[in-house]
Formats: sequence, C-alpha cells, structure tokens
Amino acid sequence: MAARLLSLAVLLAGLLPAAAVQAGPPQGKTLDVCLLTPVARVEASGLVRAVTPAASPTIFARGPFEEIRLERGGELLWSRQASATEAIEGPQVWPLAPLGPGERLVLRLRPLGSGPADFASIELIGGRADTMAREARLRRSLGNDPAAWLRAVNAALQAARPAEALALLFDSRGPTSPKLNALRREIHDQACGSAMVNPDPTTP
Repeated sequence: MAARLLSLAVLLAGLLPAAAVQAGPPQGKTLDVCLLTPVARVEASGLVRAVTPAASPTIFARGPFEEIRLERGGELLWSRQASATEAIEGPQVWPLAPLGPGERLVLRLRPLGSGPADFASIELIGGRADTMAREARLRRSLGNDPAAWLRAVNAALQAARPAEALALLFDSRGPTSPKLNALRREIHDQACGSAMVNPDPTTP
C-alpha cells in the first residue's frame, strides 16, 4: 500500500493546471484546464509547454470541452468541435502525422461554456530523438498485455520519468484491465486539485 501511494503521489505531482491563456477579449478571466497528458509545465516566462516522449501522443485533459485545436504558426492543422448534444471528453487519439524530435505545435483547449475566444494554449514539443525512439520500441514490445503495460508504467516511475509513465498509462492504444483502469480513474479524479492559473493575454 505504501508503494502504491508513493507511485500515485509521484504521478500527481507532475500534474498542474496546464494553462490559462486567453486569445482575445474579454481579458481577466481564469480558465482552469487540467492536462493529464502530455504533461505540461509553466515556464518562467509564463508560457506553458509540454514535451512529449511519444511521437503520437494521446491528448487527455479533464473536460468537458467545446473545442480542441492543433495549430502551427497560427495555421489550423486540426480541430474537433462539440456537437449540439455532446461535449468533448476523454482521451483524444493523435490526429496528425507523428511528431518529430523538437517539432513544435500549439494545443488549444476551449472549456465547455466559455466564449469563442477563450482558449487555454499549450506549446506541444516533440521530445529528444533518443527518448522518442526508446518509447516507440517500448510500445512495440508491450503488445496488448495489460500486465506488461502496468510494469512499464511502474518502471518509468522508478526511473523518475513521470511524464513517460503518464503517457503510457493514458495511451489511447493501450489495453484495458481492472488494475490499469482503476489507476487511470484515480489519477483522473485526483489530478490538479482546485488550483487555478491566471490568464496570460498572449498566445505562445
């Protein structure tokens, strides 16, 4: 039980409200967005960045959302909008070609009930070449064995790589099992707490 609580604490320690960046008026509103994966960090500059170890990362933020976008240099590459009856929730399969090492996109999330210009923005960056290659080999080796995926999550934690552990845990291509699903639910329900990040009027 102590080891389980420690592992859970390590995973949760990496999860903060990911961003509160507003693209347009009115200013001064706070957006509370909890990004489970890829794991994001607030830089000293105030910008929010997520370095992904996976070339095709699952996008998973605690919803519901009106809209999710991926952009590069202001150009819209992909978007998904909520329907009239159903908001966007749950893990989103990566919709573009795999990211290359160091490649940069902007992930934009608009929470349900927010205005059309109220987006939280996260700069999404492909990881180091060796990290991404290792992750690709690992995923191929795991197959569809839930026990192997759980061991890989624990191994990433033991190696002090919580971002990789969470990327594996919430990978949309991963298998399901009672143990994996219980850990996913626990992280989802306890992540980020109630902390809020003040909005930044600029977009990365």
